[in-house]
Amino acid sequence: MEESSINTRRSYAGDSCTVRYVGTVEGTSGEWLGVEWDDPTRGKHSGEHRGVRYFTCKNKHPTAGSFVRPSRPADKPRGFLEALREKYASEFLEQKEGGHAAGDVHHEPIRFNSKIAEEVGFDKIRKQLAQLQDLKIVLLDGLRVSGVLGHEANSEDVESAYSEIEQTCPQITELDLSRNLLTSWSGIAQICRRLKLLKTLRLIGNRLGPIEEGLKFEGITGLHLDDTLLTWEEVSALTYQFPALTSLSVSANQFSVLTTPISNTITRLTLENNDLASLSSIKSLAALPNLEHLSLRGNNISSIFNSPSDEPFHFPQSAHSIDLSRNKINSWGFVNLLTSIFPGLDTLRISGNPLYDQPIGPSSITGVPEKPMTVDESYMLTLARVASLQVLNYGKITDKDRSNGELYYLSLIGKEVSASPETAEQSILAAHPRYKELCEIYGQPVIRRVEAGSAGAVNPRSIAARLVKLIFHLRRTAAASNSADIAQHGEPASTAEQSAVKTKEIPRSFDTYQVKAIVSRLFGLPPYTFKLVWETDELDPVSREKMEDDEDWDSEDDDAVQGHDEAPADGPGFVKREVELVDTTKDIGFWFQADLAEARIRVEATAST
Repeated sequence: MEESSINTRRSYAGDSCTVRYVGTVEGTSGEWLGVEWDDPTRGKHSGEHRGVRYFTCKNKHPTAGSFVRPSRPADKPRGFLEALREKYASEFLEQKEGGHAAGDVHHEPIRFNSKIAEEVGFDKIRKQLAQLQDLKIVLLDGLRVSGVLGHEANSEDVESAYSEIEQTCPQITELDLSRNLLTSWSGIAQICRRLKLLKTLRLIGNRLGPIEEGLKFEGITGLHLDDTLLTWEEVSALTYQFPALTSLSVSANQFSVLTTPISNTITRLTLENNDLASLSSIKSLAALPNLEHLSLRGNNISSIFNSPSDEPFHFPQSAHSIDLSRNKINSWGFVNLLTSIFPGLDTLRISGNPLYDQPIGPSSITGVPEKPMTVDESYMLTLARVASLQVLNYGKITDKDRSNGELYYLSLIGKEVSASPETAEQSILAAHPRYKELCEIYGQPVIRRVEAGSAGAVNPRSIAARLVKLIFHLRRTAAASNSADIAQHGEPASTAEQSAVKTKEIPRSFDTYQVKAIVSRLFGLPPYTFKLVWETDELDPVSREKMEDDEDWDSEDDDAVQGHDEAPADGPGFVKREVELVDTTKDIGFWFQADLAEARIRVEATAST
């Protein structure tokens, strides 16, 4: 039976654990080992039995601990080279031998005569060594590796094993030693020192001992310490032992606050699935001058600051990519402040937060039922609040995405102001920091306040409030007329260009596809061969220079604004704001204000119609 002491690593039937206690347990006979399982769901308690605490688990899970008898057979640990050969060289031999037993391969070579047997044996060894020497990516995760050797040995044997690593697999650039039985940092450093080309080291899921001073891991640029249950202070100290480190992953380590700095060489930092509750709990990272990407996915972040007394802070301009997905963000105020914390922000992932399970606003403001916002709505409202974004939730933001999103956001602000008394306007606009900027780009939204008791007010629960009158108009050449027009009107169009107008009251709950199906029947157009453009009553300024340069400018649009004040010839002109009703499953009520009873829709048929 192998002797066990505190912090010894063991494996039982493939489940790894760390010995946290050796001794008796009240109410039982004999000696026990109190172990903390790497998989915390594997145990039965947290180190406490019948009200007596025998040991404390590093993992906060309530069932990380168990008691096992010292006599229970444990899995045999392996050395580094043993695991390497077993995984990679044995695969080669199995392929070459076509299913011969492992014992036959290693110990009973085929013998036709002594000379042939010797040649076959050397050929196999040479091919094994050639295969191991060419390995660049080595994955030894979960193979019960406990060190360079899997057993106790004298210093001479240990040093010999380290030297053999350099001869056996000198080309390794990426090494995965995750979920093993490693405890010694010096032992890991000795292995890495023999791998001159090593760049990436994964130690995920190991339960490593105390940090040892004076160690250096030269040349390694990527380090993965997820689920090692190291403290942040230990991680901080470790980063200075990796002088070339640029990428660090320390997810699932139960961090709640990061108090000490880490190496300034780091450009990518992954802190997923920890216990961080606010951005101010990571403000020590704001001192990193080269940080580019920060992933905080899967934490408990719900606020910028822990308390109103927290001092302001901001990250360097280089920190441009942030992942805040699957946290507990539930306020647009958090989104509004992101650029003050990350002034260089251009790439953001923020999906999976409770904020996006909320409706876009109360029914009294939006005029539509309060349902969780759609993916499109959350996308538009987020990009509209963060002007610097170029990529949101992995999607590249186009110019059209931005203009549509900002116009939609601006319209919602207008609706919110319209639904509130004038005295509340200042406080409402304070919650929308980009309002003034957006008004300068697109013009102010129309504010129509309905006075209490107004006879013109429409009951939001009435049928009238659920319908919108859409006036569709279609211009096309006579050649485009079809039999449906003749059948409906009794004769074909007599002019080179005909204009048709149809009016239909449509529920606001219809989506664009349903509206297009109606238009298709009204005008006899083949489905999906036209687009719908809402001609709003709002005007946008456009310079004469832009009118001349814009390939899409239509001179007839000048006529549409003749009734408005005209600008000087060399000043800006005006065009009606137009919004395309793009194909989407969103309700058409999404496009129109609640008090809009009628809308003019232009049907632009393609040449094929």
